[in-house]
Amino acid sequence: MAPLSRKKQIPQYRPSLTTGVTAADGDPRSPGGRATGSLPRRDASIRQPKYLRIHGDLRDRITNGQWPPGSPLPSQHELAGQFGVSIMTLRQALQLLTDDGLIETRHGSGTYVAARYAYDLGHLRSFASDLGAQGAEVATELLAAGPVTPPADVGARLGAPGEVLRLRRLRLSGGRPLIVQTSYLPAALAPIVEPENLARRGLYAILAEHGLAVTRASETITATTLGPHDARDLARPPSSPALLSHRISFTATGVPVIDDHALLPADSVAITANRSAERLDVHYTLAG
Repeated sequence: MAPLSRKKQIPQYRPSLTTGVTAADGDPRSPGGRATGSLPRRDASIRQPKYLRIHGDLRDRITNGQWPPGSPLPSQHELAGQFGVSIMTLRQALQLLTDDGLIETRHGSGTYVAARYAYDLGHLRSFASDLGAQGAEVATELLAAGPVTPPADVGARLGAPGEVLRLRRLRLSGGRPLIVQTSYLPAALAPIVEPENLARRGLYAILAEHGLAVTRASETITATTLGPHDARDLARPPSSPALLSHRISFTATGVPVIDDHALLPADSVAITANRSAERLDVHYTLAG
């Protein structure tokens, strides 16, 4: 959007989301958005839009543990009364908290502090990048990489009757095993998938750089139990309950490039769905 034209006689104002200070024309600022003048801190607080002050206050209550994950927030009328603002102003603050991933609305129930990490099933971002954006310390350990003769159903889905590339990765959050993931790719893709890169980069990003961006995926989630091998990698007892996510990823031309099998222990994951008449949001909520 083109900037508003300015008249010399009438100062124009703009909100600064970086500092929360409303800046008048003629108030010199650095590229980072900080005033280079001597604006008092008290004046900056006074000039900050109400919804930003409310957002900061509620965010602090959540991040300092006053409202733990899963706990309900007071009603909007209660919160609006506490801060002496309209419902509309309060909702602006709540929307920012939603955008931060700190709260979630359960239709017909209320607003709750979100689980520490959530992986949205409604998009094609990678697990690591999605959780990393929420502040999670996600690490990937490559357990195995190499050519194998795939199970018949995997070979049929990839259109690869011979060998395929098999990758086995362990995802950890804060050092705790969270997901073990076995991915099969056509053998022809082996030269572009370098094992040393997989600990720090996602498959989707690597494929996209070589003209194979994933634009569609089909995913099925079922209940299962951990076999001895998977249980060992996930540091869980054998036969522990788990969720199995089976996802097939396709390029824009409909070519299947990844047949992925991810196991998530039931003690650290749940599927949450938020429904309304207009939309359905589904995501994993993961224990931190």
